[in-house]
Amino acid sequence: MLAERVDGRLALREVHRFDTATDSYDGQTCWDMAALYAGLADGLARARESGPVHAVGIDSWGVDFGLIDAGGALVMPPLHYRNGHGTQGLSQGLLSLEAMHRRTGAQRLDINTVCQLLAIAERWPARLAEADTLLMMADLLTAYLSGSHHAEYTLASTSGLIDPVRGDWDRDLVAELGLPTAMLPPMIPSGTICGTLRETLNGGQTSPTAVVAVGSHDTASAVAGLDLGAEEAFLILGSWSLLGVESDTPVYDARTLAHGFGNEGGVCGTHRLITNINGLYLIQMLREAWQTRHGVAPDYAEISAAASDAQLEASLRIDPDDDRFFAPDDMIAAIDDFCAAHGLGRPVGIGDYALAIYRGLADQIAARIRVLETVFERPVNALCVSGGGSQDAVLCAHIRAAAGKPLRPGAIEASAYGNALMQLKALGCIETLAEGRALLPEREPQAAG
Repeated sequence: MLAERVDGRLALREVHRFDTATDSYDGQTCWDMAALYAGLADGLARARESGPVHAVGIDSWGVDFGLIDAGGALVMPPLHYRNGHGTQGLSQGLLSLEAMHRRTGAQRLDINTVCQLLAIAERWPARLAEADTLLMMADLLTAYLSGSHHAEYTLASTSGLIDPVRGDWDRDLVAELGLPTAMLPPMIPSGTICGTLRETLNGGQTSPTAVVAVGSHDTASAVAGLDLGAEEAFLILGSWSLLGVESDTPVYDARTLAHGFGNEGGVCGTHRLITNINGLYLIQMLREAWQTRHGVAPDYAEISAAASDAQLEASLRIDPDDDRFFAPDDMIAAIDDFCAAHGLGRPVGIGDYALAIYRGLADQIAARIRVLETVFERPVNALCVSGGGSQDAVLCAHIRAAAGKPLRPGAIEASAYGNALMQLKALGCIETLAEGRALLPEREPQAAG
């Protein structure tokens, strides 16, 4: 995405889109870093077709990471969190998710970096011994651009290895778990210039391109790119449904422990009280399963339209957090199995399956909103909705009905806006997050309204 200031506002233009390709390592799904690096290089080259690029910043999903040796080479490909190896790491019993939450404030998720590291220490100890530095995904990609090795705080806060009060690694915890503390890189805040773009990537541009550590966790960037109103929660509808509120201080206590919420670091000293709900990954996997079975893959608009037309008994809906739906080989079979186990009717067409997913997502989101209001005493008068799912009128209608709250549209590409704001801050073009949010465009008309 190329960000520019146009008539006093921030404008985005997509210049290149590519898949986050995967590969396999020792029977585990991993990220294809060569493909990601090539996609970044292509995107930078296309961005320069419009003129010099002053800065670049990367945000990514959380929890996944790469281990690099002293020469900067990966000792093994970064593993994909949906492998389930984090569960294997947790099964060692060195520290429970509850105990980790009390220490770090992270959500109780067995996909957290700490759980994955424990699995690597057990299955590939030699690889861990070779590691000189641990870099979370966006930090790993930033290192490719600049050569800088660091940990950006918002991304590191998804690891389950952070002291949320100090805003730094909990090295005592890392040592207690038998993991090497020397691999933890220096922590830096969002909006920090890490260096300049490598000469091999600058395409002959005579002026330097600053490489910026933005809100490197995509959720941190997305919330930065939303101008949240008073008593308004954010809802980011992507592969995950991310629901929460912005806070000035970290929130992690008996309530977050009991109700599946956690604390994540935000940009400019903010925090997020947040919960993860399995999201449109379910629709993505439904589409793949349909293509495998029928040889055709309807697009997402067609799936949504089919869900709108479906005539499905009111009780037929799934629980998105059921283990069947974390990484199914066949989403259709997983839904059939869930329905059979719960005495529900069986869906027939793709619209039925999609509607069962939409209803389940809406139910979960509504339930978590009630927790925000009753347990955490945070009034939610409206939901600011962003992400690709905010364009799906059928999904948004179900969420609105289940939650009983108005949905206010935020930017579909909120993470790209928030990313750009932190680049502007690093370059000295703005001083505060509020000043940056004033540059956001008028809210886009979309399905969330």
